[in-house]
Amino acid sequence: MECLGCGSTSEVLDPWLCPACRQALANESKETRFPNDDVVCLFPMRTLSRRLVHALKYKSIPGVASYLVRRSSLCNRGLASQFLAQFPEPYFFVPVPLHRARYRERGYNQAEKIAAALAWAVHGRVCKWLYRKTFHVSQTKLSREEREWNVAGAFGTMLPEKMPTRGTVFIVDDVFTTGATTGACMAAFGKDFPLNVKICTLLYEEPATAVMDFVADNSVEWNP
Repeated sequence: MECLGCGSTSEVLDPWLCPACRQALANESKETRFPNDDVVCLFPMRTLSRRLVHALKYKSIPGVASYLVRRSSLCNRGLASQFLAQFPEPYFFVPVPLHRARYRERGYNQAEKIAAALAWAVHGRVCKWLYRKTFHVSQTKLSREEREWNVAGAFGTMLPEKMPTRGTVFIVDDVFTTGATTGACMAAFGKDFPLNVKICTLLYEEPATAVMDFVADNSVEWNP
């Protein structure tokens, strides 16, 4: 079996990374990113973390979601843990919904897997309070303005009759680049929504490098 990080064959995988890649991931976990005051990204996008999320999305390895969350600063009393501690509990993790066509292709929504791992880590809840109204083209090669237009009005809410009166909502996705998708999800909740709404993703990709990453590794179809 090959390491998902470097591709080397090893008998000491855990079960997906060799010792060298495990150490590299541990180092990356210390680089929690905060694109703005409402967003926490557990890892920067590096070659290793990108390959792991690629495996989560396209290689039918959903367990990578919990693998990454358990090794993040959220579970090691690091910066992500401190970020969440600012906000009132309970925590409600709301995955960005996947269009049914994508769901049929993958068999699961990777954002739901991430949300479940986050909820387990901090004793929160997964709440499917969003639905996707329209199917849009991949965001990979779009500019910031094009991304915002592409997902404008794409999401709606399905809220329970008895909404919680206390707590914090975290919209969950795999990658944060420009924030177009998660921003559209935040907008769907509306200005009068009674709880704080924040964002939590596995990776942060610098917007300026998004297209270069695509050119360098066009086998990965990011759809943040």
